[in-house]
Formats: sequence, C-alpha cells, structure tokens
Amino acid sequence: MSKRVKKPFYKKFWFWIIAIIIIGGVIGSNGSKKTGNTSNNNSTKKEAKKEDTRKITYEKFSKVKMGSTYEDVKNMLGEGKESTSSEMGGIKTVIYTWDNGDGSNMNVTFQNNKALAKAQAGLSREKADVNMEKYNTIQTGMDYNKIKEILGAGELMSISEVGGSNTSIYSWVNSNGTNMNVTFQDGKSAAKAQFGLK
Repeated sequence: MSKRVKKPFYKKFWFWIIAIIIIGGVIGSNGSKKTGNTSNNNSTKKEAKKEDTRKITYEKFSKVKMGSTYEDVKNMLGEGKESTSSEMGGIKTVIYTWDNGDGSNMNVTFQNNKALAKAQAGLSREKADVNMEKYNTIQTGMDYNKIKEILGAGELMSISEVGGSNTSIYSWVNSNGTNMNVTFQDGKSAAKAQFGLK
C-alpha cells in the first residue's frame, strides 16, 4: 500500500495568499505610523517637490513583472533591503523591500530568484470616490474591467502568481481614508471588504 505524499505547506496556494496579506498589513501599519509622525509644517510646495522626487513610485511598482529576477528588479529600483530569507525543500524564498522614507514602500518576494509576488503601501496618490452603494454593486465573478467601470481604476496593492494561479488585491481609497478592496482570483472577483463606507 503506497503512502500518499503530503504537499509541503509552502507549496500550497493558500499559504502564499495568507503570507501576502500579512506582509501587506505589516507594511500598511508601518506606513501609517511613519506618516503620522511626519511634520505637518511643510508647505504645499515642499510636499509637491518631495512627492516628485520619490525614488520608488507606483509606476515603477507596476512595471515589476512576475518571473523577473532580482537583478532585473534591482536595475529598475536600485538595491533592495532583504527583509526575510528562508530555504525549505531546496526552495529559497527571499523578500526584498524598497522604502522611500516617508512611509511609502514596496516589496517583492522571490523564489529561487524569480519574482512570484509583490506588494506596496502608500505609493499611489490617486483618490477614489466609492460608497456603500457602489460597494454593494460588486459581485463575485466580475472581472477587473467591469469593476473598473463602476469604481475607477483603483490601485494594485499586491499580486502573486503561484502554481499557475494569479491572485491580486486592488484598493479604492477615498480622500477621507474610507476605503474598499477587491481580491481577484485568476481575473475574477473572489472577495471584497470595506472600511467606513456610507
């Protein structure tokens, strides 16, 4: 009688979804703390100049492709800071972070030197216009383009490609901080959440 070989947990799809959500949450909370400590005495002109000179931007984040090597990403963003590294079953996983110093940042997860996930916090300056009525319109199984017609483009918070499956999270944040997000599984909405919408 042959024994059924158990798939290692780090090769299971759910493990990477949970890992990305946790990493995104940590980045978001760190970003909020740093932003909260930033002095409000700067003039609008200085703030605009600061935004224009950020090294890591949402545009650069968007250009990082899954499957890229660390060298590819480094050529675009500069040297990243290794935040975690592990090796299990001959698979090496490393997460590199790029930080602007103003609370905005991004990270890329590499497995055997191939990017399989990325996440960002605070890189996009675009503000949304979402409410509970629009939130309730979003149904499971809708594709991104349909949701974009209802909510606008939103911002990509994280994306991962594991075992041929693609998972991405988009967020829509109003100017007052209320927000919503939608999780897409292989291009179709699979989950949604909101905070403070009316």
